[in-house]
Amino acid sequence: MTGTVVRKRKGSFWIAVAAALLASAGVAIWKLWPTDAPAVAVPDRVCANTLPGKLAADLLPKRGDQYWENVGPGDRFDVPYTGPTPDCTFASGDREVSVMYFQYVDVDRVKSIDEAKEKVEREAEGPGSAPLRLGEARGYASKRAAVLLLNCPMRENPRIIEARVYHRGSLPSDGLGAKKLAALASEVMRLAAKDVYKCDSDSALPAGEPTLGQPRGE
Repeated sequence: MTGTVVRKRKGSFWIAVAAALLASAGVAIWKLWPTDAPAVAVPDRVCANTLPGKLAADLLPKRGDQYWENVGPGDRFDVPYTGPTPDCTFASGDREVSVMYFQYVDVDRVKSIDEAKEKVEREAEGPGSAPLRLGEARGYASKRAAVLLLNCPMRENPRIIEARVYHRGSLPSDGLGAKKLAALASEVMRLAAKDVYKCDSDSALPAGEPTLGQPRGE
């Protein structure tokens, strides 16, 4: 009886050793197998070749699903439209950024200048919003959005233009979401002021990064 019990224990021991070796080998093979997602390839220019790709890449994950963008209506993002203003959306993985611009004038059936200013002022009062300035353009930036307004008279009539950027999905891990959105909104404003609405913007919108103030308490 005793000898039989000992042999069974030895057999169980070697079975356990074999199982451990197989498990170790499996772990080693798993570690050698590539697990990183592919790098996200963002074009040098985004939104129908109108905006710097680096600013888009700063807001998207470094690795993950393939980059994509959509511009509409039409296939250009740098020309004035008599119909709906074009917008651009680009994304990768769970992060999506929408970019747009508008003009506001005091005429019937068009949003007024005062309405636009009041809306931006209300949004800027939200927790986490920080004052944003690019030359004569004013607005705000937060973790999820950045907006700038600029006076741009049209044939001596009052008009303002707006550049707006939204971010959806997970936030950049470095905590610089507001700064990155502000940089992109500044480029959208330059595009709208110079190429779309033909503002006298050479001195109104200086080169370089915008100025971002302290965020309101969250």
